[in-house]
Amino acid sequence: MPARTQILKKIFIAIGVLLVVAVFASVINRDRTFTYKLSNEVSNSSNGIATNTDNKGSQLAEARLQTILGETISTSSLIGAPTIINIWYSTCEPCRRELPVLAQGALKYDNKIRFVGINIKDSAKVASEFAADYGVKFEILLDSNGAFISASGISTAPVTLAVNAQGLIINQVAGELSTAKLDKLVSELLK
Repeated sequence: MPARTQILKKIFIAIGVLLVVAVFASVINRDRTFTYKLSNEVSNSSNGIATNTDNKGSQLAEARLQTILGETISTSSLIGAPTIINIWYSTCEPCRRELPVLAQGALKYDNKIRFVGINIKDSAKVASEFAADYGVKFEILLDSNGAFISASGISTAPVTLAVNAQGLIINQVAGELSTAKLDKLVSELLK
C-alpha cells in the first residue's frame, strides 16, 4: 500500500475516533442542566451571580469618598438633608440615559432635596466632564477604591438611593431611573 494511502487511512481513522468521542460526550452530558443561584455574596468561590443588597431601611454606609478636587469626605457629611444618591459611571448605558433625568430633577427640587452622584469607575476629569455634558450641576463624588459600594453591597449600576435627613435609606432603585420613579422617591423623602 502506498505511503499516501496509509496516511489518508490514519487521518480517516483519527477523524472517526474523534466523532465517536464527541457523540459519546454529548450523550453523557445531554441531561445535565446548569442552574445559577442569585446571591448577594461576591466571592471567587461563589457559583452565584452577584446582585445588589436591598438597603431599604438601613443607615447610609460609612465610607470615605473623594471630591472632584481630590479632597476626602465621609458619607456622614451627606446626612442632614433629604438626599438622592445616584451610583453611576460614564460607560454604563442606563447611567447615560438617566443622567438628564437626575440633572432636571436636581433643578426641579433644588431647595428641597440634595442630589449627589457617586461615580464608581471614572477619573475625576472624566466624571466631571461627562456630568457637565449632561447638564449635571449637583455634587459628584468618587468611590475610586469601592469602599462605599462594598459597604453598601452594591455590585451593579446604576443604583439610586433615597436617604432621609437622619441618614436612613427609605428606598432604593436598581436600574435606570425614570422621571416618574424619581418623583416617587422625592415624594417619599418629603413626607
